[in-house]
Amino acid sequence: MTADGPPPDAELRPRTPTRRPKTARGRVEPTYDPPSAEERRAMERHLASLPLHSGARVTGDAELEMLLVRGEMSVPGLDYGAAVRWPEVSEARVALFEARVRADGSWPSLLVADDIAPRGLTELLASLGWSESGRETVLWTRRPVVVPHLDPMLRLEAVTTRSAAEHESLERRIFGLPASTAAGRTAGLVASLAAGTLRAYLVRSRGEPVAVCRLSLLEGLAGLYGIGVVVDRRREGLGGFITAVAMRAGLASGRPLAWLSVEDGNDAALGLYEALGFQPAFRWGRWLASPR
Repeated sequence: MTADGPPPDAELRPRTPTRRPKTARGRVEPTYDPPSAEERRAMERHLASLPLHSGARVTGDAELEMLLVRGEMSVPGLDYGAAVRWPEVSEARVALFEARVRADGSWPSLLVADDIAPRGLTELLASLGWSESGRETVLWTRRPVVVPHLDPMLRLEAVTTRSAAEHESLERRIFGLPASTAAGRTAGLVASLAAGTLRAYLVRSRGEPVAVCRLSLLEGLAGLYGIGVVVDRRREGLGGFITAVAMRAGLASGRPLAWLSVEDGNDAALGLYEALGFQPAFRWGRWLASPR
């Protein structure tokens, strides 16, 4: 170094070229095992049990060998059988289920998961005049993603029993649910929050509620559902933001995987969830008995 100026360039450069050590390795992304057979069955049971958080009753029926879901009268569409565990399918088993459900004043309906339900069940139902009403795909992940940074004016809130009514109201606004379901849905939400089987999140933008998501903690898993954004704030990344928050919270709670379900044809949602690392686990459909 000279006394009257900066050191020459040669003194600032290393004497030998810097080389990457031979032992250095590139970053390897961790791999995650796909869901086991038992985890897939747990996801099926968890999916079927989500109406618990809206005030429904879910019971295991030993005679019918399935779960029976019975909803509040004010919340339609929550009556069905699921997680069928028949050793083999038969018309007699279907007839027994139909008779039981019709006697209760409900329309016979079954949630049937591909590759988990007894072999031949969907074919038998179709032959008996049942029809499938919509299909969805359950997606899973074990990898927590980084929560994206969005508008600094956004505020994330964990829903409490005191704020449950506001959350439920925003859900009805987003999903177009009738006002007549409010009381039953709010009661179920409050009970689940108090029991610790459910967490719920709400995003505000400049004070206005704009997005919601529920995190169900049943069956030892983390189930995400009720993910929605108000119409005039969609395509701003809010859905991905709140999904990432809930997914990270579920995995941080010690659950081995997080899952969610997306309707066929909802390509925007499917693309979003795949970008967050979710992968297909199984497909399922809801089957309805024919009118008498």
